[in-house]
Amino acid sequence: MHSDELHTRAAGLGATLYMPATNPHAKRVFAGEDLNGAGSVVICLEDALHENDVERGLNGLRSHLKTRSENGARHQKTMVFVRPRNLGMAHLISEMEGFSTVSGMIVPKMTLKSGPGWFELARDHETLIMPTLETAEYFDPGYVSSVADMFASEGLDRVMAVRLGGNDLLNCLGLRRTPGMTSYEGPLSYVLSMMGSQMMARGLPVAAPVFDIIHDTKTLIREVEQDVLRGFIGKTAIHPAQIDIIHEMLKVSREDLHMAKAILDDASAAVFQIHGVMCEPATHSLWARRILSRAKTWGVYEQPELEAVTSGHGREAVAV
Repeated sequence: MHSDELHTRAAGLGATLYMPATNPHAKRVFAGEDLNGAGSVVICLEDALHENDVERGLNGLRSHLKTRSENGARHQKTMVFVRPRNLGMAHLISEMEGFSTVSGMIVPKMTLKSGPGWFELARDHETLIMPTLETAEYFDPGYVSSVADMFASEGLDRVMAVRLGGNDLLNCLGLRRTPGMTSYEGPLSYVLSMMGSQMMARGLPVAAPVFDIIHDTKTLIREVEQDVLRGFIGKTAIHPAQIDIIHEMLKVSREDLHMAKAILDDASAAVFQIHGVMCEPATHSLWARRILSRAKTWGVYEQPELEAVTSGHGREAVAV
């Protein structure tokens, strides 16, 4: 698949709400409810579930999938994913009645060694995977490059998006998130940008890590702003209160939308400026297409001071 197609497919992930498979609300998700407006939901049997609850979680999942298969969830907008503990459990789940009704699987702690097996499962069951990069190897840029090459050789069409596991990466350092500080002001700043850049350079959509301090909305807003600036297409949420904030930050400004349309206009000059910002279709077209995709999915936020910016105005040629 082309990079634009991959990003269009993943655009609706938005705020990805995680919940343990034993959570009572999981039943509502499998029944087709668009829970709390989340773009996507992950039913987790890995870190969010105690070992003692795994069997209960699997039994509940089996029952929910069977009911979903019998009743259908045709009108559900929310994408539903399942996160198994390992590849063996993934094979077990993929054989359950109704598995084909979900959007795919989250791959925990994907490595070069485990990756091919997950891709084989995805191909065999014609499903999608979201590999999570969250082990110590990913601090090595060379390893990240090798994993990106492995994704390309195994088939990018099987990847919904690549996820960056912030908490597990911090755990590799014996650290955890500091309140009031975004991921880009702490020890993960480099590795998140490095991993994201390598994956996006191969055309893959990348989702930002979780923000796990529920009531610190000011820092969450600042972090999602940085996520978007780095090209990440969505973010893991651990509480419904985070969903609307993430989705609001995924909207585009009218100014960016105006520039994107101008850049993609066949009648545009090779280089021009809009309100002092240089626009060059040869180098900005991919950015412009991503802006249009975000606007289509999440909308445009209002900036009264930019209301005067309308199509066809403010564009001037730039001499270079």
